[in-house]
Amino acid sequence: MGRNGAIIGRFFLALIKSQKLIIILIIGLLMFSTSYAQGDTQPQAKLKVDKRMLKNFVKSLIIPGWGQIENGNKIRGIIYVTAEIAGIYGYKTNYDAGADKELEFKAFGDEHWDYGVWSLNNDGDRACGNLRTHPMPVYTDPDGVERPIKHHHFYENISKYPEFVCGWDDWDPKAALAEADLTPNKITYVEMRTRSNELYRNAQLAGTLIMVNHLISAFDAALGTDMTSFESTSFAGKFYINPLNVSRGITMEVTF
Repeated sequence: MGRNGAIIGRFFLALIKSQKLIIILIIGLLMFSTSYAQGDTQPQAKLKVDKRMLKNFVKSLIIPGWGQIENGNKIRGIIYVTAEIAGIYGYKTNYDAGADKELEFKAFGDEHWDYGVWSLNNDGDRACGNLRTHPMPVYTDPDGVERPIKHHHFYENISKYPEFVCGWDDWDPKAALAEADLTPNKITYVEMRTRSNELYRNAQLAGTLIMVNHLISAFDAALGTDMTSFESTSFAGKFYINPLNVSRGITMEVTF
């Protein structure tokens, strides 16, 4: 009986030792699989970009349509070049016309608006019977005569604000237009100045379209280039067992 008890005791002792061994093996296998998964990493695949993409982008950014022609797409290239020429023509035509009209309305204002007459109708903080809201900068010429400084604000002031209406040479406080602070010459001047500003805005719009045409053409040329190829710099496979993860006990990982 004692011998049987000793045998049973040795069996349980061996069983306990074997369980410890199994636990040690499991922990070791887990550590091995983790270190193998993290330690043997390979560089990832790279996207190789063809230099022709950048070249065509720059070419069409400089001259719209150039990159498209290099790609062999002559029709698209001609379209971008045509849009560029039209934009330049529109800009120059409108800008020159606006500048001519600006000289015209300034000459008209210099001829028909008189600072001396306007000064006589000033009364403190009022001018032409209206409250003064905008200054009229002046200077004294070599003859000692006070004259207005004719910059941008001068030509804007005599066009927009009521306190300058009496400076126009056809101003009549009893005329029908007087209640609206207008005169026939002021109306003509306003129309000329408005037309000049419209032409300048058209030129600005044409300039914006030119820039947009450059950008669209550049991206279109780049995307139209056969530019990409995948270059796999590494390919590695991993197969390991994680005995503590029941749901995913066996895992295979491929990196490329």
